[in-house]
Amino acid sequence: MSWRDRAAQWLREPLLHFLLIGAVVYAVLAMRPPDPGERRIVVDEAVVGRLTDRWTQSFRRVPSEAELDGLIADYVKDEVYYREALRLGLDRDDEAIRRLMRNKMVATAAAAAEASRPSDAELQALLDKNPQRYAGESRFDLEQIYLGNDTAPIRRAGEESARRMNSGADGAGIGIASPLPRAFRSASSADLDAQLGEGFAARLGQAPLGRWTVQTSGLGLHLVRISIRLAPAAPKLSDVRQRLENDWRSAAIASAQDAHYRDLAKGYDIVIAGAK
Repeated sequence: MSWRDRAAQWLREPLLHFLLIGAVVYAVLAMRPPDPGERRIVVDEAVVGRLTDRWTQSFRRVPSEAELDGLIADYVKDEVYYREALRLGLDRDDEAIRRLMRNKMVATAAAAAEASRPSDAELQALLDKNPQRYAGESRFDLEQIYLGNDTAPIRRAGEESARRMNSGADGAGIGIASPLPRAFRSASSADLDAQLGEGFAARLGQAPLGRWTVQTSGLGLHLVRISIRLAPAAPKLSDVRQRLENDWRSAAIASAQDAHYRDLAKGYDIVIAGAK
């Protein structure tokens, strides 16, 4: 019998099969990460230090001996419950836990961007890209006459009054009483919006100077004549630095989070069942 025949006969032996299977199982088990400490909770110096630091941050003093004992006991209780919950699989299929873990990963990706500081050149580039966003407010000198609720008859009557007043009529007797001042002097866009409703100042940006027009506010209809409208000055970096830094950092954080996710997703084979 040749060596090939003897080898083939040996490979058919059940004992060999048993030994091979045992070796494979052993290798698989050996590759699994060890789990020492699963049933052992160690409260070492580092743990006590973290507990003490958290207490000190909250109460601005170090814990007493009794308080520290309580913190340690509560830490041990947390660990017991946490490990038992994991052992029972209570973390699986829990949307709240999934969301918490996702948020922690997102926060990890954003940590470096949150701590970064932009250069003046980067801030100036952001300002040059969208100066309107950082500009100051327009200011107005104007007169207003409150007409009442925004209805079609009142609007028609207001437009007719505006035509007559623009032709020289004095406007006596037009309008109804309101808590608003008749005249606004050097009023900012924010001032007008606060008293007449969001967006009122923006609508005045298109109104002609020196002429009465019908304008809509949060209160209803008004006759308005603008005598002065001052556009905001061009923003300077020194005046809007904090706003620029906030916007720059928000964009940097969003970019870091997106890049981090794309890097992680590359390691997954994502299949959407039913998608064409």
